[in-house]
Amino acid sequence: MSLFNFFTCCIPSRPPIQEHAVILKMPDVVTKEILKNLDFASIRKLRKVCRAFRDFIDCVKPDSNLESINLEVRADIIFTSFSTLSQSTEDIEFFYKEEDMFNGKNICLMERGFFRHATFENNCADLCVDDFLRPALKHQKSLMDELRVIKHLEFDENRQPFPQNPGKFVVPTFEKLFDGLINVLESRDRLLQVESLLISVHGQDQLMQLLRHVDLKVLQCLKVYRLLETEQFWEYGEDNSEFVLDLDILKDCENLEILIVRRFSVCSQLRMLTHIPSMKLIMQTIYYADVLRVIQTMEKSDIYARSEIRFEQFPDKSRFLEAIGLVEDGSVELVHVFPSKLVLAYYPALKCMGFKWKHRS
Repeated sequence: MSLFNFFTCCIPSRPPIQEHAVILKMPDVVTKEILKNLDFASIRKLRKVCRAFRDFIDCVKPDSNLESINLEVRADIIFTSFSTLSQSTEDIEFFYKEEDMFNGKNICLMERGFFRHATFENNCADLCVDDFLRPALKHQKSLMDELRVIKHLEFDENRQPFPQNPGKFVVPTFEKLFDGLINVLESRDRLLQVESLLISVHGQDQLMQLLRHVDLKVLQCLKVYRLLETEQFWEYGEDNSEFVLDLDILKDCENLEILIVRRFSVCSQLRMLTHIPSMKLIMQTIYYADVLRVIQTMEKSDIYARSEIRFEQFPDKSRFLEAIGLVEDGSVELVHVFPSKLVLAYYPALKCMGFKWKHRS
């Protein structure tokens, strides 16, 4: 045996240096590819590891691939859920809850089920925006099924609303969340594409603020609710004439199939909306010709359309009723079936017309 071989056999060799794989040390192209294949729940967890991860993700801008977002707001709680395109299980649900003040600061708990995830010195609206809404929507590129940001409604067995916690008010909390949503949408470099949009608003300005950031060409369903501190289960008989919405912006929404507006009076001409097969709203003024357009749209629609149109003024109502053979005779309900089997139910006292399809045996 040579002297060299002897020494190499007898002298212990230096152990090899072990290098652990660190994702931030990987080439950018590899890291970007990894992020492309992660769902939003995983990306959201990565953002919380360190600032470097958060900055890198914001730079790469991976698509969140979200299918739906649901936020329902109470005075001190925001219920949150979302689903992703790759998700095979049920929606991921959690909530942000404010506790009593501690040393003059808000204490907000982020919880999921019965497990407390973390505690923050913040209010629930700001925490929801920073922890969830901003990372969820800022880089969303794919088409979403639904975005729902509404006041949480809950009624007891007598159809009376459950009160908020004493001393707590839902409107300030919701307004903080809404402002955060608009701030996130303004930071995007593209319109948000969503098929179904459900939103609570105070009035025209907030609705227009939101719709300016939504791709109206792909919108199929829009539901708008007036934000109130307290509301009753039934809205019939309420006077909403002071709370007006102009919906002319929807006149070119060719794919819009469902429009529901609650506790607002719509000042737009009905002809601006007659391309929408299913509607539930209160119109300030309607006309015979526009009602005929509504009927024609419903008869041509591929969906099972139903509409309820309440009105404040109907100047040529007698002409319309005469044309279809109805006479106001003091009846609570007047019914007419068109040749297409579309049924009109007219309630004179409520100033309401309902359209639906007759059931076939």
